[in-house]
Amino acid sequence: MANVRGMEDYKYRLFGLYFRDIRPNGRKTKFIFSTDRDLPRMNILLIDDHPLFRSGIAAVVNELDDKVRFVEAEDVKEGLALLKEGKGYSIILLDLALPGLDGMDGIALLRHAAPATPIVVLSATENTVTIRQAITRGAKGYIPKSSGKNIMLNALRLVLSGGVYLPANILQTDGAVSSNSDSLTPRQADVIQLLAQGRSNKEIADKLELTENTVRTHVAAILKRLGVKNRTEAGVTALAQGLLRD
Repeated sequence: MANVRGMEDYKYRLFGLYFRDIRPNGRKTKFIFSTDRDLPRMNILLIDDHPLFRSGIAAVVNELDDKVRFVEAEDVKEGLALLKEGKGYSIILLDLALPGLDGMDGIALLRHAAPATPIVVLSATENTVTIRQAITRGAKGYIPKSSGKNIMLNALRLVLSGGVYLPANILQTDGAVSSNSDSLTPRQADVIQLLAQGRSNKEIADKLELTENTVRTHVAAILKRLGVKNRTEAGVTALAQGLLRD
């Protein structure tokens, strides 16, 4: 008998059957059984036009969970068709260099088709401008194809848990990438630091000795300047653009 990873409801496994115990209103224990076929899967959609790379990624992501269901598409069009089938995916892995509609333009279409599903870019391109562009357009992670297995697995786990993954070099500054800090006023720069930490408007107001209405005005201006729709995207974009202080 062993615990089952990723299965909160089905607590135990015995002879290939999963079961949980229920004690409603103090009554005797009742057991609900399920076979492997009944358990929900982690559905992963990979959009990449290289079969060999898809096979390699499949071997890696199978280590994420016991019940990974891996679906492949060669381009954005095929990926959109799979999403329309309505099966639901835990995460979308997307290459940028694709035939037809490229992956960068495909991010918006995929987000529209599956707004609740995080998109992670897997690309051979490692320049910071491309990484920032992908994150700004809505990707929740960017993993260079040169990354090792452990880095990739940890990055995917982070995104699946609701986080955002950026490679280390995006946090580095160099002469080729300019900072956009001048696009925000000094007070907006103060607000974005706290917003990126997940602070509420009230907490930001208390910290900066402002009214909540003033903070809301600053937040709205920040979203507009950064071209994003919500606070989470603002924090990610601010990080990607080098607007956050150390």
